[in-house]
Amino acid sequence: MSALAKARTYWRLGPANLARAALYRALLRAGHYRRRMPLGEPLRGPFFVFPEDSEAPHRPAITDAAAWTAKAQRVLGGELPVFSNGWREAGFPPRWQRSLITQVDEPSRALHWSMLPDFALAGGDVKGYWESSRFDGLLILALGWLCSGRIDLREGIARWLEDWCAQNPANTGLQWKCGQETGLRLMHTLLAADLLARWGGVKPAPALTDFVCQHAERIAPTMLYAVAQDNNHGTSEAAALYVAGLFLARHGDTAAGRRYAALGRRWLEERVGRLVMPDGSFSQHSTNYHRLMLDTCALAETARREHGEPAFSAAAVERLAAATRWLAAWTDPQSGDAPNLGANDGARLFVLDGSAYRDFRPSVRWAARLFLDTAPDAADERLAWLGLDQDARGEAGPRTHATQLLADGGYARLGTSGAWALLRLPRFRFRPSHADALHLDLWIDGANRLRDGGSFSYNAEDHWLRYFGGTASHNTVQFDGRDQMPRLSRFLFGDWLVAEELTLDEASTTVSAAYRDSQGARHRRRVRLEPGRCVVVDEVAGLRDKAVLRWRIAPDPGGWCCADGVWSDARLRIAVRSSAPLARFECVEGWESRHYDEKTPLPVLEVEIGADATLTTEITWPA
Repeated sequence: MSALAKARTYWRLGPANLARAALYRALLRAGHYRRRMPLGEPLRGPFFVFPEDSEAPHRPAITDAAAWTAKAQRVLGGELPVFSNGWREAGFPPRWQRSLITQVDEPSRALHWSMLPDFALAGGDVKGYWESSRFDGLLILALGWLCSGRIDLREGIARWLEDWCAQNPANTGLQWKCGQETGLRLMHTLLAADLLARWGGVKPAPALTDFVCQHAERIAPTMLYAVAQDNNHGTSEAAALYVAGLFLARHGDTAAGRRYAALGRRWLEERVGRLVMPDGSFSQHSTNYHRLMLDTCALAETARREHGEPAFSAAAVERLAAATRWLAAWTDPQSGDAPNLGANDGARLFVLDGSAYRDFRPSVRWAARLFLDTAPDAADERLAWLGLDQDARGEAGPRTHATQLLADGGYARLGTSGAWALLRLPRFRFRPSHADALHLDLWIDGANRLRDGGSFSYNAEDHWLRYFGGTASHNTVQFDGRDQMPRLSRFLFGDWLVAEELTLDEASTTVSAAYRDSQGARHRRRVRLEPGRCVVVDEVAGLRDKAVLRWRIAPDPGGWCCADGVWSDARLRIAVRSSAPLARFECVEGWESRHYDEKTPLPVLEVEIGADATLTTEITWPA
């Protein structure tokens, strides 16, 4: 990749963002943050004042008390849910310096956070160390106590906070390195405190106020770096500062609280205005990070209402309403699942119900209740815990069009009876997350039959990073064994693609788009969706050696048959025709990641050509 092309890519990241990142790193090297945020002393409890034992806690009527009590018992027994995908041994209190992925301890626990590396850790992926300190477990303990009133769970809440503070004094060690991780821990703690107060009459003690102060003091000075990323870090940290400020204004230092609330509010409104596009798309091109962004904004709005603060700006609310409709558009109404687009770190915040990680409906209902003023379309435990399940004025749930173009973010949705499809358009206002231009997702009767590979792990070996983020893990055409865009670093592609010939015909449920990459290869795709049938026409030109069309198919325990230009299983038939001879037509083993740090095999139909051609794929199923 030429120096000029690299310069163009970095320019598109934004001169202001480059300056912010450079300033942050200069201050880091100069020791500014060590002086600004010195190592602190461990906080000592109590953190909460519980009512007399005779005063039993309450809970929403729809809550499954036994389920929450059982989950809390698992936490007391030394297990934690990890990346929202199963439980792993963690100890109780958790071993805060041990990776939940590799079970390796990090020896640099006594250093200032600014002196620690980003990736070169004893136990590999830093996310393994951060997971327990996001405080999902604390929230589970709080919900378990509210559902049971058990003394051991109340004592478990105290032990969790006391041990964490003893092992992680302010600004010391890995748990303070990332402003966003600090913010997520803070928001989970404040949500637990709110629920304990709302349903159990529990009051915060001075140590909790000190805990909140320390976290806000860590986040605020490095907001410039969070903002420079143009991603969910900025929205998460701003929301955390805002809710922390509201808490402190009521329970602690009023002046500091007002200052943090004002700073958080200013940055949250600015970030939403910049990163959420008019059609509701979010900057990161990721369904899971879109959910994370929307959930943190929903928590900020819930806290604003609770504290009787002035409404957020009309412009910010309008963008968040659009973001709610965007997520609703991609949430399958039958399964609650959504396309596995873009980066996915396993984050799922503020879990107040028993739904699965890949069920996006609770987040849609919460955001719709706040930003669209709609009544929930079903009983929702999260809304009940938060006191938001009543008094909605609007219709039930956000309404979405079956077929629509969301061009700002680069998406087209086609819908027909029993099926819908997503076409990922080569359009990037912000840096691409994956090399997934013209990827097609197909959903039939609630099942994701043609699907995206996901992202696996941010700290994986190089070939896995390239595979999951690359063109080969998507339902599109790959030219000459390379990605559609060259990779400049772990999280950055260069030579961003530009969409050509973008059209959507709602009457015929047809969408088409094209791109030409930096090496002259051109791909034009037209997709038409009908009841029981999807036709995809790919015009491929400019290849040097070969081009490979891939269809990544949901695993079928009944097996599949692949021969004579036709792939079929019990639920799907895929037939491919080509204007040029096929060099190869076969099913191979591919990989997908539905959860962070997990990969599983799936069948991939690969169609290879050695010359420019038009490929026509007809996908049929019982209508």
